[in-house]
Amino acid sequence: MKNDDPSATKERDAAGLADAPAKRVLFVDADQKVLDSLKKRLESLHTEWVMAFSNAGQEALEKLAASQFDVLVTRADVAIAGGSDLLTEVLQRFPDVVRIVLTDTVEQDVVRSSTAHQYLVQSCNAATLKSTLDRALQIRGMLAHPGLRALVSRIISLPSLPAVHTQLIASLDNPELSSRELGDIIAQDVAMTAKILQIANSAFFGLYRYVASPAEAAVYLGVDTIRALALSTGAFSALQTSGLAQSLISQLQHHSTTTGLVAAAIGKAENLPKKACDSAMVGGLLHDVGKLVLAANCPQEYEVVLNTVKKDGVPCYEVERQMFGATHADIGAYLLYLWALPDLVCKAVAFHHSPADYSTTTFTAAAAIHAADALEHELTGVSDFSGRVTIDMNYCTLLGLAGRVPEWRRLCKKQIDKEEEA
Repeated sequence: MKNDDPSATKERDAAGLADAPAKRVLFVDADQKVLDSLKKRLESLHTEWVMAFSNAGQEALEKLAASQFDVLVTRADVAIAGGSDLLTEVLQRFPDVVRIVLTDTVEQDVVRSSTAHQYLVQSCNAATLKSTLDRALQIRGMLAHPGLRALVSRIISLPSLPAVHTQLIASLDNPELSSRELGDIIAQDVAMTAKILQIANSAFFGLYRYVASPAEAAVYLGVDTIRALALSTGAFSALQTSGLAQSLISQLQHHSTTTGLVAAAIGKAENLPKKACDSAMVGGLLHDVGKLVLAANCPQEYEVVLNTVKKDGVPCYEVERQMFGATHADIGAYLLYLWALPDLVCKAVAFHHSPADYSTTTFTAAAAIHAADALEHELTGVSDFSGRVTIDMNYCTLLGLAGRVPEWRRLCKKQIDKEEEA
């Protein structure tokens, strides 16, 4: 593999890292002064990363073609020959590269660069830049299947229910509509929720706080930013297909909303901290986002999965693992990590089928979602897209919480009854 910085190789040898996989980051900016500043800020990291720098979009593409890079850090306005933007070309040609945008005007650049995975303030300090890149580099190793990793990395938006998308667009013509009211509309849709939380919890916005809900994110971002996102190509997209995907998304939407609310109620009943309860709610709403990814991008294969689930009654995630080499929990968590959602939410999604693999000593947001997911299926009898999902009673017994299951069931039934009355 080509090394763009010989001095980095010498330093890695001296540090005993010669045999370790290289962490490769490409920085691109048309302003050489910005690149020089980045080099200076990251000088101490040559023993950990192989870094390359380019001041032209076309040159950056050549570097990407010549060597394997894990992360691209660039400005939103970097162009290539013919006037296209660099990020769009990287999305098409090198989809598994994590794409991070440096910006000081995120309201404009989020719309211009909806192909980015994360946003980072250009003037951030070295520690923030390092932690963001470290996390991005760790994410690259989470999903073992290279084809799935490339598929998920290509995603810039998820399909929204057409009715909710239409409601959002129509609402933008109302000058009296508040950010919170916009957030309430977005909260009706799994895909829109994931996208707005991606932006609100990016390093640009989320340096000092954790934005836990669509309503809070909408207030934080403001009406103008949401209007630009909703009207831009790619940021929020209505589902264009019918059949399996339309039916599945409609069912998932209702199930996920109920699961999030019930998970938060269970978390509160078990005295989880507020942050964990918030993560249970958001994680519950997003716990099946991996199914959206698979249904929208692999509809024929996923129809086979669902038919097998219906016929054999086995859990959906078992069939997914056999067919794709990963489950919807793996794929959903990978996407949310790429989009820089908080660790608590990502882990809750990743472990919602197997909370004991996350913690055998404490009740977590993942455990609350696990219980809410199973109980919603049990009480509604709707399991066409999930198969047999049950609470892990051995895990509950291990935590001394087996006796709490009837109370959790009561909370779930209360929420379902409330929705039926509405």
